[in-house]
This record gives sequence, structure tokens and C-alpha cells, in this order.
Amino acid sequence: MFIASLAPLMFLVGVIAGLDQYGQHRRLLENLQVYGAETDAVVSYIDEENQRNGVNFLQSDGTPGFASVDWRYYDPDVYQSLKYGRTIRIIYIDALISGSDRAVLAEHYQAVKAYPRIPPDIWWILGISLLLIVFVPQFVFFGMVDFSELLSPSFEK
Repeated sequence: MFIASLAPLMFLVGVIAGLDQYGQHRRLLENLQVYGAETDAVVSYIDEENQRNGVNFLQSDGTPGFASVDWRYYDPDVYQSLKYGRTIRIIYIDALISGSDRAVLAEHYQAVKAYPRIPPDIWWILGISLLLIVFVPQFVFFGMVDFSELLSPSFEK
């Protein structure tokens, strides 16, 4: 019952999170297409908790650069092969814009392009909360009407 009463809020949070994820991924792809540059980079750290790693490289103007590579786009065997100090080929955003601290693996760029713009975990939140709203709509009014009326089978008086 408690979760059912939070269904409208869960749905709203799911919509906001979905739109945010969609916008971030679209912006990354657009920035890579417009400002993308390919170079060799060295893995400088591995963050298994946040599923990403950092890379150091030289930018097109010769200055040192740093970016992070998000693992969510790749198969587990791809990111498990990334070891500290290994040299990899990346595509980075060669401009001072929002998101310029992100890079993708050059040989797996198609996996980044094919990644769903709204991840499956967001779809689960949206789907479950929508099902609760559709099949148990009386709990949307939890706290607004008497509790005994919520439990009545007809919800009509």
C-alpha cells in the first residue's frame, strides 16, 4: 500500500530521470560528432564503484588532457580488459563545452551510438509505477480521503 501511494511520485521521478538521461546521451553523441577527436590515451585510474575509468592524453593543441570513460556502454569483457597504465584509443570532445571531460573508446564507438537513450532501469520505474496507478488508482488519493474508503472495493459512495 505504501509503495502504491508513492506511484505518482515514482512516475514523475522516472519521467524526469528519463528525460535527463536522454538529454545527456544525445548531447554526448552530438558533441562527439561535432568536436570529436581521436587520440591515444593512458588509463590513469579505474573506479569500479562508479563503473568508469580516467584517461590522460595529449589534446590536439599539445596540452595535457583528462577525461573519463563510462563503462555502461560496453560489454563487461571490454571494460574488464582496461588496466591501469594501458594505452587505449579514445574519441574525446576537443572543445571547452559542457561534457568535454568525457570520452569513449574509439573501437567501440558504435556501441555508444547503439546504447538506448533511456536506460532499461528507468523504463522499469516508469512501467511499475504506471501499472500501480492504472490497476490501483484509489491509492493515488492516499491521505486525501478516509482510509476506510480506500479499502472499500468500489471506492464509490
